[in-house]
Amino acid sequence: MIAPPSYTMAFLRHRANQALVGGLGALGVLLSFPFGGEGFAAALLLLAAIETVGVAIVPTLPNFRAAVDKQASGANNQATRTRLLQEIDAQGGSPHVESYRVMCERVASLYRTALDRASALSERDVESLDQLTIDYLRMCLSDAALRHSGGDVGAEIGRKLKGVQQRLQQQDLAPDEVQQLKRAQVEYQEALARQARMQSRRSSLEAQLIAMPLRMEEVYQMVMTSPSAGDLRELLDESVSKLRIAEEVALDVDELSRPVPVPDRGRLKSAMTGRE
Repeated sequence: MIAPPSYTMAFLRHRANQALVGGLGALGVLLSFPFGGEGFAAALLLLAAIETVGVAIVPTLPNFRAAVDKQASGANNQATRTRLLQEIDAQGGSPHVESYRVMCERVASLYRTALDRASALSERDVESLDQLTIDYLRMCLSDAALRHSGGDVGAEIGRKLKGVQQRLQQQDLAPDEVQQLKRAQVEYQEALARQARMQSRRSSLEAQLIAMPLRMEEVYQMVMTSPSAGDLRELLDESVSKLRIAEEVALDVDELSRPVPVPDRGRLKSAMTGRE
């Protein structure tokens, strides 16, 4: 959970406040020449009074809080992007990262368009698209995790399951061997089912990774063609809703990063050879 920003610290660290502190400090030094320590102390007292009033009032102003929140959100988003890109590289990369970079370029262009007073687009409108680029980057991480997890392990699991089933058909098995083989059979069947689910979700993920940049490009061209259109916000909201990732399509990166569970080889070998 991201900690909320400290508005008081933001005020104290603000460039305008730091300039004020520096200016009054310099004034105190200048006053100390003709008036000695009293001149310097007077400047410090003035600074303390201004800072006290500033700390009591400025952090409570809605506009100041909105600016601090926006800055903190931007810093958090940038940190998230950096972390996701590093994790994608650690997983071996995803070919869709290039599409993410293009989407970011489109969003940056839309931010510049929003600054134009003649445009009906606002920064708030673009922020929703900007957030979608982070969602897309998370999908790229899911894609990288799937690719890193290996190729088609289903065939290998299927071969092992077939071997267990063939062994179960033999008549000279001891009861404990049958129990171990049946347990291995269930575990292999569960592994195959999970592998099938992952392949299905991977297909859905791939479709989303291809469709989202195309839709983003459509939104970009729509805005750049008619930046002053009166119904631009409505069209943008509709496009953003279509770009939103459905929960059933989004992939759990931690789950995808874990290998498909396979029965313990030592125990399985013991059952297959008839030894405990």
